[in-house]
Amino acid sequence: MTLADQSLARRTMLRLAASAFGGASLPAFAADAGFAVANPKYDTLYQRTGTWYTKDPVWTGWTKPRLTWPAAGEKVPELTVTIPTVQISWLDAWRKFAEDATKLGLRYNIQQVSEARWLDQIGLHTHGDIEVHSAILRPERIDPAEWATSRAYGLDRRNFGEWVNEQYDAQIEAQVGESDPPKRLKYVQEAQRVLADDLYIAQLGWGPGVIEAYNSAAWDGVVRTRGFGIGSFNAMHTFLRAKPKTARRKMMVGIHSLLETTSIIAAGNNMRAIGRMIYDRLAYMDENLKIIPWACESWTRVDDRTWDLKLRPGMTFHDGTPVTIDDLQFTFDFMLKYERGNFWTANMFLAKTEIQDAANGILRTTFKQPYGQFESYFLQLNVILPKHIWRNIMAEQGVGEDPTRVRIDKPIGSGPFKFGRYRKDAELQLIADKTHFSKPSVDEVWAVATPSIDGLLGRLQSGDIDLIESSDTHLTPSQAKQLTGVSGLTIVQTPDLNWLHAVPRASNLPWRDFEFRRAWHHSIDREFLIKVVWEGAGRMPGANTFFVEGNPWNNPALPPVPPFDLAKARAILKEAGYTWADDGRLVYPSPDDAGFRSRVRKVCKDGYTWGGLEMIG
Repeated sequence: MTLADQSLARRTMLRLAASAFGGASLPAFAADAGFAVANPKYDTLYQRTGTWYTKDPVWTGWTKPRLTWPAAGEKVPELTVTIPTVQISWLDAWRKFAEDATKLGLRYNIQQVSEARWLDQIGLHTHGDIEVHSAILRPERIDPAEWATSRAYGLDRRNFGEWVNEQYDAQIEAQVGESDPPKRLKYVQEAQRVLADDLYIAQLGWGPGVIEAYNSAAWDGVVRTRGFGIGSFNAMHTFLRAKPKTARRKMMVGIHSLLETTSIIAAGNNMRAIGRMIYDRLAYMDENLKIIPWACESWTRVDDRTWDLKLRPGMTFHDGTPVTIDDLQFTFDFMLKYERGNFWTANMFLAKTEIQDAANGILRTTFKQPYGQFESYFLQLNVILPKHIWRNIMAEQGVGEDPTRVRIDKPIGSGPFKFGRYRKDAELQLIADKTHFSKPSVDEVWAVATPSIDGLLGRLQSGDIDLIESSDTHLTPSQAKQLTGVSGLTIVQTPDLNWLHAVPRASNLPWRDFEFRRAWHHSIDREFLIKVVWEGAGRMPGANTFFVEGNPWNNPALPPVPPFDLAKARAILKEAGYTWADDGRLVYPSPDDAGFRSRVRKVCKDGYTWGGLEMIG
């Protein structure tokens, strides 16, 4: 997660907490802003400090024309899609989608920008009509709030289409405060039903598949973790359980890039995963994504707001210091006191901690309100810091109140791997801690930076590396084919949980018209993405949901994705009052068309309530 993502996540949880638990809303739009929302509750999103939304001239310049009623004979404008230059497969798919759309009288404006520019644009909602995004799995992202809240909740800035369905939001607000997992699952599944029924996001494909190759001549017992594969540092089971078949006991792992920082507090991407191999997290997930005890041997639910954690006995930090319940309590105190990057969302609902039984390592955690993400988020994200190292580190290094500025040259945790030799942008040695309760079978893991996929494949073929770190590098079928027959290499495929989706700007025309959205969904040739672009390494989406089949939060009873059918799409548009100009371009219904005006005002499908931006005039 980037720093921008972390900042958005923090604000999201604050707004969600305020909404779900009685927070006051901000003043309504200023009279001269020219904007209004159907439900004043959502002023908390649009009327805010900073330079977003109504205070951003770029956003305002885009949005006002799309909230203005079309004139007679006005054509549906070009639909802008912004794609990062590194995402060649996205571009290939959207070129086909755009070509098909011309048969409906639609034109796409596909813009390629750098990844940094793309992140800026989607963060500010200045990316155009359609935001395209893929899922990148991390253990805490199994929790439904990571996508169901951040990408579709009406008060979240990462809801890039600004969709505000009040029935959906009610389910999201209910699930965040439900600490009973089966009850929470029902709320999440109902939210998915509303999302799919109202045709907000368009899942383009489930996948691509997790295809990997590894040195089976040297290693046995690799572990396929659902959604992650065998080589992900986010799911370290292979690095714990793989057994050497030769005298060599160090595993070599190819990776695109190494650490952006060696501080777990400031961690963004790779150090977030590797850091939790060095610092023990409180709970983990097994290869089937079931939550299992880790540094916490067990936990007991006292009531809706209170849990007792039992620290696993006998653990030590890598410098030999015993891990005690004081270290765990200190960690929470530290996280509650300071701004702490990606730990914020895991701890912002935590009210206090109390040592209940020091001899038996029991710490009581009390939350500000019922907290549904305790097992799947709170325990997954939190680690144990060594108090004897961290208690005075802020003052010693003179970093004020910002722990992300703390310099940690050699991280010391209690995890299954110790931080070893490190050459920036080149290689990192992780040394197995043979005293750990889940001691690795290997002696060392070396992460070796190799920027290109061709370089990674070459090193795999030559035996310089044993596998490729798979968090963001899966093989395509054609790449896997190149490795077929290479002596000592085995190709494996793991069931995936990822997806690629498109998010239309539902708050703006033409997307405000449910019938237009319905037709547009029929214009997407998902099979082309899956069979041609992904070379068959993916699945047709079963539904427009963030939680694919195989995810423990999936709702199996959702309406299916609309099939690719341009004739049906054209018929829907015609029935809804759209016409075509002499040049073939699609024309909005007449300004006097009562059905069109009603649909545009309602935005949501019949039976749901729109709470977001209203039309101007």
